[in-house]
This record gives sequence, C-alpha cells and structure tokens, in this order.
Amino acid sequence: MSFLNTIMLAGLAAVAVPIIIHLLNRRKFKTVTWAAMKFVKLSVDQNQRRMRIEDLILLLIRCALVALLALALARPALKDSSTDVLGQAKVTGIVILDNSYSMDLRLKAGEGGDSGGGATFEQARKAAKATVDALPSGSAVGVLLASDIVRGVIDEPTYDLNQAHAELDRAQVSHHATDLFPAVESAVNILKERADLRKEIYIVTDGQASGWQQNADIQKLIEDNKGDIDVYVLRVGEDTVPGNMAITKLDVSSGLTPVKHPLRIEVEVANRGKNEWQDVTVNLYVDERPDPVDQVNIPAVKAGETVPVPLFARLEKEGYHSIRASFNDPERYDSLPADNQNRLVVNAVSDVRVLVVDGDGAASDPRDNESFFLGVALSPVDDHYVQVDISSPELLSQAILSKYTTIVFANVERFTEDNIKAMRDYLLNGGGLIFYPGDQVEVDHYNEELFKKHGILPSPWGLPVGDAGQDEEYQEFQKRGYEHPVTAPWENPEFGSIGSARTFRWLPLSDESEQPEVEEAGLPRVVLRYESRPDEGEEEGELGGPAIMERDWGTGRVFQFSSTADIDWSDLAIRGPSVVPLLYRIIGNIQANRDSGLNLRVGEPFRKVLAANEQNKEGLVFDKGAVQSKTLTPETIGAATVLQYPDTHRAGVYRFSIKGSTETNLFAVQPDQRESDLFKIEDGDLPADAQLIKWENDANFKAKVQEARVGAEYWLVILLIVLALAGLETFLAQKFSQSK
Repeated sequence: MSFLNTIMLAGLAAVAVPIIIHLLNRRKFKTVTWAAMKFVKLSVDQNQRRMRIEDLILLLIRCALVALLALALARPALKDSSTDVLGQAKVTGIVILDNSYSMDLRLKAGEGGDSGGGATFEQARKAAKATVDALPSGSAVGVLLASDIVRGVIDEPTYDLNQAHAELDRAQVSHHATDLFPAVESAVNILKERADLRKEIYIVTDGQASGWQQNADIQKLIEDNKGDIDVYVLRVGEDTVPGNMAITKLDVSSGLTPVKHPLRIEVEVANRGKNEWQDVTVNLYVDERPDPVDQVNIPAVKAGETVPVPLFARLEKEGYHSIRASFNDPERYDSLPADNQNRLVVNAVSDVRVLVVDGDGAASDPRDNESFFLGVALSPVDDHYVQVDISSPELLSQAILSKYTTIVFANVERFTEDNIKAMRDYLLNGGGLIFYPGDQVEVDHYNEELFKKHGILPSPWGLPVGDAGQDEEYQEFQKRGYEHPVTAPWENPEFGSIGSARTFRWLPLSDESEQPEVEEAGLPRVVLRYESRPDEGEEEGELGGPAIMERDWGTGRVFQFSSTADIDWSDLAIRGPSVVPLLYRIIGNIQANRDSGLNLRVGEPFRKVLAANEQNKEGLVFDKGAVQSKTLTPETIGAATVLQYPDTHRAGVYRFSIKGSTETNLFAVQPDQRESDLFKIEDGDLPADAQLIKWENDANFKAKVQEARVGAEYWLVILLIVLALAGLETFLAQKFSQSK
C-alpha cells in the first residue's frame, strides 16, 4: 500500500475532534434524593448502560468517517497488485520521440506498415501514437521531440490524448544528431513534479548507438527513480545496419573566394557502412544550376574509409553564391538521403585588401623589411586579387584600418592609446588582426595592454626560446591531428605539408593562460602546434605548445604567431607551398568571419548585426521548406543590435534580406555529420532497468505495453464507504435519540 498524496494523512489527527466533542458533551447528572428513587434505580442503571453503548457506537462511526476521509484524500494505491478488478491506475506518461535525421532512413518494402516501405520516422510515429492509445482512461501524456536538443511540444502532460495525436502527426525529422540523455532527464524532471501512482517514460528510437553515448547517465537516472518511474524503450526500424555513403565536408581550400578565379573545392566522401562502395560519382553545383560545373568519379570507397577529392568552380560575379556537392540523384542514392549532399555559401569579392604595418620598415635593403616576404607571398604579381599595402605604426587610424579586410602587425615595438582604440573599433566592425613578434617587440607592453587590459591577444607572449644564430636546433610544425578550420585541409596528404617549416627562435604561446575578463574577448583556440622531432626508431614526435593561436574579439578575429614574419627566426616565410596557403586560409577565415553566419551547424541561430543606420529595420528569412517567409525584428544581444533566426533545424540554403533592401544574402545550414553513422546499440547494452519493446506493428502491442502496468487506486472505494458510514451515522443518531 502506498499513498499518492501523503500530506493529507495529517488529516488523521482530526479523529480527535469527535472524541473531544464527546467528552465535552457527556451528560452530567445532579443527584436528587426523593422517596420513589429506590423503586426506579434498577431501571435507570440499565438505561445508562444502553446510552453509553449507543454513544460509543456513534463516536466510533464519526471517528471512522474522519479517518477514512483523510485516507481517501491521501489517495491510497496498490502498485504491485495482481489484479486490476478496480481498473488500471491512471498513468502520467512522457513519450520521447527521436527525431534525429537517422530516423529519416528509408525502410525496405514491407516494413513500416505499408507495401512500399517508408521512413523509419513514420514507423516511430505509429508506435508513439499506439503508446498513447494504450494509456488507461483518464491518463495524461506529454510529448518530447529528442535529438541533441529537446523540444517539448507538450511539456506539461495533458489529459487531451487527441492533442497528443495531433502533435505527433505534426512532428518532423530534424537534421540534428542523436543524444537521448537530455530528453530522458527532462522527462524525469517533469514526472517528479507529478503525484500519480504510475509514471512512465517511452523512448521511441531507431537504437542508433551514437544516441546512447551517455548510456551510463541514463542508467543512473533510471536507477535513482526506480519504483517511481518506469522506462520503456520502443525500438523501431531495421535490425541490420544499412550501407550509407555521406559527403562529410565541403570547403574552399584557399579560404578566399575571388571572382573569375578558379577555386579548388575540397570534398570528403565517407563510407559509413560495412561494405565497399564502387564507382562513386560526386557532382559540384553552383547557385542551384541544373548542370554540374565539375564532376569526379571515385573508383572505390572501402568500408569505414573517408576519401578526399578536389573539384573546381569559378564564380563570375561578386556577391553570395551557394555551392553544393552531391552524389548522383541524392534523394535515391542510398537509404539516408540527408547526408548525400553538402552545401556551402561563399561571398565572392573582386579583391582582398591587406595592410601590413611594418615595425622595421627603415632597412636599406627591402628584403630586410618585416613586410617583404609577406608582400611576396600574398600578392606575387601586381594585378593579383590580394592587394597589399605597407604602412608604419605612426599612420594608423580607424579610417585607414576600415578599408582593409586584414591588418598585419609585423615586429611593431609598441602601440599608443589611439592605436589600440583604432584596433578595438576595427574589431568591433568585424575586422581581422594578425600579430607577428620580433626583436623589436616590447613583450611586457603587449602582454599588459593587448592581453590583460583589452583581451585582444589570444595569449601572452613568453620569454624568447631558441637561438636564431644557428640552424641545428629547431622546432617543426605538427604533421597530424589538425583540428582548426584554418589547418584542417592538411589532414589530406594531397594538400601538401606544413610540418617541415623550421623555427629556430620563438616567443612561447599558452593555451592554458588565465583569460582576461573582457566582455568582447572570446575563448582562445590553437590553430597550429609545434611538434618535437621523433626519437630514433619512432615515426612521430610529440605535439608541443601552440605556434599560432586565435580568438574572436567583438565581431572580429585575431591571430597571433609565436615567431617572425621574415626569415630572422623561422624559414616559414620562404616555404611557398606552406606559407601561401596558410596565410590565404587565415585571411579567408577572417573574411568568412566578417560574413559571419554564412555557414552554420544545424540548430545554430543565424544572426545579422545591424549597422547604425539599420537599427530599426526588419528582416526576412525564406526557407525552401517553409510556406512563407519569416519576419525578423531587431533585438539586442550583448552590445549589438541584431536580427536573429533560430529555427535552423533543417539543412539547406536559406535566403535573407533586410526589408526595403534589394540585396539578398544567403546562408547555409549543415546537418550534423555524426548522424551518418547508423550502427545500432545492442539490446543488451541498453540501460538494464529499462524495458525493451520491439515495434512489430501487430495487434498485441497494446497488451505488451500493459502487461507490466498492474495496480489501482482505492480512494473511490474508501469514499463510498465514507458515504455509507455517514448515512448509517445519521440513521443511528435519529434512532438512538428516539429511544432516550
């Protein structure tokens, strides 16, 4: 026996009320001596005994009335009863419907309840609705859509089961990856607030292994609430792992997108299945034109293998362009169409302007200037699309900086307060800064002013290490494990090597420094590390400290090198195959950051920072999957006024414009590539205390759901007894009063 409203048991104390009333109202007799008394004494004694018994009966009935009423209000229930004669207990349930994009996997014909196959999600929808139908009369249900985010379409359980059906009918697959723990945690928190006999959670999922990465945490949640909340896992979809090919990456190799120049587009094709795929053709499209601008055929992609391939495009006019790589007929290529294509939005420009602030520009031989090798690397010919201007520190101002995509400071001794203010304003407007050290740099000034006080530098510079006067002791760059977007292409050996450049002297950077509390300063990130030379007999050395770091600052971005821009401390400047793509990708990264929001992860909000003259302007976003465009109103985030669009839950190219403007911008949303791995979790690896039900679309499903649902509440029975006792008390009170 358990009580669902235990606080009402305090009402049992009210049993004392009729007892107190009884004691206060006991009949008091006054003794009067008279002659006939002795003749009726026996009769009086007998009558008093009868009255005491009658009063005691009424007292017991009244006490029972109060006690039973308190018990009824406390809602007694037998959860583990072996009978449901009184009807099954009402249930408060939460249906968690997995809507990650692996649920869009097409089933084979004959599965999913129709002869033509269908998507796993349709099968899951049927299972979820059947779960709602299996709830006892008077039950309440909530509905959560679960991927790596939780959407509570009914986050407060409702007794209107038709509403649950309607929300399940409206549910759609997103392009998010799977992570079931947040949804289970949310469901547990909702049910903890409910006082019900039976509380149940139903997880409707395809059993993708990646969704159970926090399996131990889910198991602990279930264990902590065992006996109070029951958890069921409804597995839908195929038991076997289908083959799946995916285009997992699409990137412009140089990072820059000038018009009328051939662009090398890096594409990665991954085989996420168990069997080799042969004769895989990848097409490249620009601006959704029907015909591909380039095509490549991959003879074979082995199981578990990722193959990088280059394709080429040419953008003929300035502005925003969408680039798409896809397999032939992506909707029918394999069973999961969502990852059979990948999209990228770029902003094509006629030229890129770079300003190099030379801290050692007075040398008689131009090759001794800090800016010489940078100028040659960035702009090898006069009519190159990258235009480099040289300046001295004394000429810096915000008006000058605003003309350039990137400002490079090479071995500049120190900065004035006006210089630093100009930098801050430039960064707030989306600019990019690159800092190189050298023998003239006042390290303490940089560390105090640009790192601690203003948070511009990603790291403080340490004391110099190494000797630039010799060539036997040096550091090389890392040759593997590139994680930053700037250096990621070097993961592909065909892109070349950056690791062979030698650094003889450097100012150490740190990725563990205590960060300044500056509102505009983002977290620092390592772009490239040093790598020690391997010991004899070993192929790889150990990764060391950072060679290049970066951080976002305001809406701008800052890169910081640990060695010089010229060849005084390092030979990177004369290694063309390394330094040219590295610098182009850094500048391209700054340009892409200036056009922030062009390429987003699914679920990441699109934001457009409004200029001073646009503060009251509204925006429009059009998604091909939507019936009509969405109007955006200005809102304040931090110190900026922005237009924000958060509903980026499906991959694709979106169009954005500011009302009243003829210019249309594009941005792309990419699906989470982790979801392309369709391997399943084994039944035995599911949480031990969760009950597994495999959806088979049969008539016995309701019985399977209900077979563990035993028990009933008894408050109604007790209430009926209370009413009966109340009637009995009234009857006896009248009868006893007549006999007195």
